[in-house]
Amino acid sequence: MLDRLTAIGEMTLAMSRASTVEQICHEALRAVVRVLEAPRASVRLFDPDGRLRFKAWEGLSDVYRRAVEGYAPWTPGQPGALPVVVPDVAHEPGLAGYREIMLAEGIGAMASVPLVTGGGPIGVVGMYYDAPRTFDPDLVQLARTVAVHTAFAIDRQRLVEQLEAERGLFVGGPTVVFKWRHQPGWPAEYASPNVYTVFGWRPEALTSGEVSYASLLHPDDFARVEAEENALMASNRTHYEHEYRLRRADGTYCWVSDFTVPLRGPDGTLTHTRGYVVDITERKAAAERLLQAEGRLRETQRLESLGVLAGGIAHDFNNLLMGILGNAALALGEVPPESPLVDQIREIEAAARRAADLTRQLLAYSGKGKFVVERVDLSRLVEETVRVLLQTMSPGISVRWELDRTAAFVDGDATQLRQVVSNLFTNACDAHGSARGSITLRTARLELAEPDPDPLVTGKPLGPGTFCLFEVADDGPGMDEATARQIFDPFFTTKFAGRGLGLPAVQGIVRGHRGGIRVSTTPGQGTTVRVLLPAATQPAERVQGSGAAGGPGAQRTVLVVDDEAMVRNVTRRTLERAGFRVLVAESGRTALDLLKTEHADVGLVLLDLTMPELNGEETLALMHDCWPGLRVLLSSGYSDEVAEDGRTRKGQVGFLQKPYLPADLVRAVQQAFDP
Repeated sequence: MLDRLTAIGEMTLAMSRASTVEQICHEALRAVVRVLEAPRASVRLFDPDGRLRFKAWEGLSDVYRRAVEGYAPWTPGQPGALPVVVPDVAHEPGLAGYREIMLAEGIGAMASVPLVTGGGPIGVVGMYYDAPRTFDPDLVQLARTVAVHTAFAIDRQRLVEQLEAERGLFVGGPTVVFKWRHQPGWPAEYASPNVYTVFGWRPEALTSGEVSYASLLHPDDFARVEAEENALMASNRTHYEHEYRLRRADGTYCWVSDFTVPLRGPDGTLTHTRGYVVDITERKAAAERLLQAEGRLRETQRLESLGVLAGGIAHDFNNLLMGILGNAALALGEVPPESPLVDQIREIEAAARRAADLTRQLLAYSGKGKFVVERVDLSRLVEETVRVLLQTMSPGISVRWELDRTAAFVDGDATQLRQVVSNLFTNACDAHGSARGSITLRTARLELAEPDPDPLVTGKPLGPGTFCLFEVADDGPGMDEATARQIFDPFFTTKFAGRGLGLPAVQGIVRGHRGGIRVSTTPGQGTTVRVLLPAATQPAERVQGSGAAGGPGAQRTVLVVDDEAMVRNVTRRTLERAGFRVLVAESGRTALDLLKTEHADVGLVLLDLTMPELNGEETLALMHDCWPGLRVLLSSGYSDEVAEDGRTRKGQVGFLQKPYLPADLVRAVQQAFDP
């Protein structure tokens, strides 16, 4: 017995020196083999998932361990767990599911002793013998002694590991622990060691009073935090959380999340507070980036919706204006020059033209106003446009030129780009009012290796790629944030008179050119508008004729295809008055059916692009497939449907944008017949 007790003492000493749970299990295994004279033994522990797994073993095969792993006489935490003794495995009914594998392993008797802590069983010590035997009480008691020491050592080691983990969290982890005295200025009584790695402050600087915690709070946050602290003290809450900015040792500020717990004395008096403080600067920055991205997405969706609405309105108005302008022109041809109706008709015509100008601005805002794509020297265009404008501007405005005259080329519509330059320069001049000031005009070629991270008015990132920059910078009064947010809204204006479509049109034109706009402005410090456009790659193709038309009778016959009856009627009467023979069709399908019998006589098709069912693009493709030599003059209120990319459709000989005047119509048709 003395030898056995000595062995248990040696086991206990070895366990106290162990640094891992696995080492403790192996010491327990050695003691079981030596003290209990078991040829086979094992130590199994419950994993967090509640499954009993082998941690140490002696004399047990891999086949046996795999077969019985998971089997347990008790469940984790089960109260009152007692040893289980099996004197004869072959006749034990409780082992029905495992008897065969045990006998095959050569096990004749066995005993299982629970490893018990305050929370119940955490595992089991197993002893296995080759033949059936009787387990006397002394042997079982020795086994229980080994199990008690083993369970205690495992429980202690796990607690040590937990404490080490917690200590490591507050030494090298992100959470800093403070304990503040409930006094003005929140003097720190304790600061965890990682306060140095997280915030740069030495713990002793804070706990000695050298640095007051209150002095570290951002001045703009102090009053709020103090009010929240006082509200907590006056309530019965057990904790609260708040966020504020804290000054690091290097002078920079970071955002922190503070989980604060009040600590009270035996009489309930508040004496201290404990705070768990985490640096959340990156999290706040990520949240802000996400918020900005969501805002840009909403703004993009809003602008796109407004663009679709504006484009749709402009398209429908163009068809109405076609009827007004066309019928007015036809009426002038019927009325004697001396008639008093002539002036009234001309006023109708003038009003319709002004309305047409407004629809063109709406189309520009919607990004659907580009119709002639060519190579544009951006620097030359800026200089020519601005020098003309300078003749009407205040003499107190001085212009500084910073133009790249070698590489600032874009593929775009020169007329639309002149509108961009004109609007931006005029706005910069208007910002000065009658005061003197300067405006800097800059063009340059830029390489964006990655998508541009800065927000654009368009809401869509640019790059990677090569871009041309057009920049207008004034030293005027600038704008506040509220005004700057609205300058591209349609019909918003800060001017005494105006429709507020100048900058929205600029935005639409730039968007139609697949570019972006950035605005920088500060009250009292001026405004800078930067326009980025894709740099020129290939020269734009010019619209060319596609060859001769049909048969001998096709020289003066025009097929007008449009779904609007008013447009068809005005166009037919205008062309007939000019000497052309005119056929009309209200849809693409009707036009194709008509051409099956009339194609030899049709010399030109005037085809509207925007029609229901079979649209103009589809109709044009089918016409070209059936009659490759047929000339087609395209027409639409949506000019970008034709030449956004500068290409010419097969069979296309030109494009006529609605609303067009009768003279423009006749001229375009004559040019299509004689390119």
